[in-house]
Amino acid sequence: MNSMLFTASHATRNNEKSPALGKWRILAAVAVVIAALIVWKAWPRPTPVEVVSAQISPLLGHLSASGEIDGKVASVGAKTAGEVEQVYVAEGERVADGAPLARISPGPTGFAATSADQLNIQAIVSPFAGVVARRYVDPGDTVAPGQPLFTVVDPQQVWVVAYINDIDMPKVHQGLPVQVTLPTYLATTYHGKITAIGPLAKPHSELQSGARTVRVRIDLDEPMSHMIPGTEVNVDASVTLRSQALLIPADAVNENQQGRYAWVVRDGRASQQQITTGLTNYLAVEVLDGLTEADLIIIAGQQDLQVGQRVNPQPTPAVLNPK
Repeated sequence: MNSMLFTASHATRNNEKSPALGKWRILAAVAVVIAALIVWKAWPRPTPVEVVSAQISPLLGHLSASGEIDGKVASVGAKTAGEVEQVYVAEGERVADGAPLARISPGPTGFAATSADQLNIQAIVSPFAGVVARRYVDPGDTVAPGQPLFTVVDPQQVWVVAYINDIDMPKVHQGLPVQVTLPTYLATTYHGKITAIGPLAKPHSELQSGARTVRVRIDLDEPMSHMIPGTEVNVDASVTLRSQALLIPADAVNENQQGRYAWVVRDGRASQQQITTGLTNYLAVEVLDGLTEADLIIIAGQQDLQVGQRVNPQPTPAVLNPK
């Protein structure tokens, strides 16, 4: 009987302790979770950075220049002094090769012409088939030797003359395809090739100062009759600066006391890699030494990085050549 009472009493005390022990265990577990959260928040997480891979690719550039329509143009003038007796053509009129344009007498009309005067009468004719672009005289006008009387243009023989900055000349060669835009014709674009390169670089301004330019000729694939010599044009071309090169974005290149470097990701951490660079098209830079295709180059998020800092690389597309 006593034994049974002892057993019941012991069980009662154990039941009284169990709720208290359970509460302590719950509190301990909560404390562990809170501590883990505090540690997790305090632990430095990897900094997100945008990265691109170094790429082997052609390095392309862009060439732009101003120019004008040129062509087969002739200024037709008087050989000797005299008076315009007759004018046979108007501006815009088409003429054949050798067609009469005007007649010049050796002196004022109304006087009896001598045989010598008859011999000195000038027949002004067109030097080739084309269009009378300008007419400068009317009947009765007095003209001097060499004075321009007409300008004749052959609309079927036009080309472009462009003026290229001398610093861009290493990009230029005969046969280079170009695009020619005429702003006055709703920015219509035509295609052609550089067919001749001038031997001299000259100042492009009358002040003989500033950039020097080289004159080049561009033959168009399909010249149009509305292309009027003297019309201003814009010339653009894509040029190959290097057929194959290891490229990284130009924005990824930095400088320090040791020279140029790029931020790269190595084993999940930021690192500075010294590099040797070559040509650039201002979008991309050629890397001659210091990087390989396997390297991830940091192009955004590197402003506050420290060497060895953990990073979270996020790949992003790279624009390395002009469109």
